[in-house]
Amino acid sequence: MGHIVISEVVAAPVEAVFGYVDDYRNTTKYMKDLVKWKPTGKTTHGKGAQFAVGMKAGPTTLSSVVDITTWTENRAIGWTSREGFKQSGQWSFKPKGATTDVTFDMEYEFGGGIAGKVLGRAAEPIVRANLAQSVKTLKSNTEKLAPRPAARAAKKR
Repeated sequence: MGHIVISEVVAAPVEAVFGYVDDYRNTTKYMKDLVKWKPTGKTTHGKGAQFAVGMKAGPTTLSSVVDITTWTENRAIGWTSREGFKQSGQWSFKPKGATTDVTFDMEYEFGGGIAGKVLGRAAEPIVRANLAQSVKTLKSNTEKLAPRPAARAAKKR
């Protein structure tokens, strides 16, 4: 099983970062090679929401269905796969003044016994690089959306 943890400090308030991640329509905008993150029912966020997922992996697309298993506003969003590509993970958010510490923590498994383990080891650097890029894109996207401190001060006047 592969395990990857990536952290980043985002120059945006926790409400902005959490809200961006919590809106499923943004997921394919920051997650590298994610081509599908679509609700399977009427619930589109929070614990109990379920999503059909498609991730490009070379010439193929890995599919799965994930359940949101953890949802604490401005603190954490976690998921576990129900079908398909095995994965579980969590986004964690910690406010630090006007910034947010964001951590992406994911475990995944390629099926197929020993062959799957070998594939997993070979793929880990690529998966890690893609996830690191995803967190950097999340940082960039949310920092562009967050009001600047000077803009907030000007609005208070």
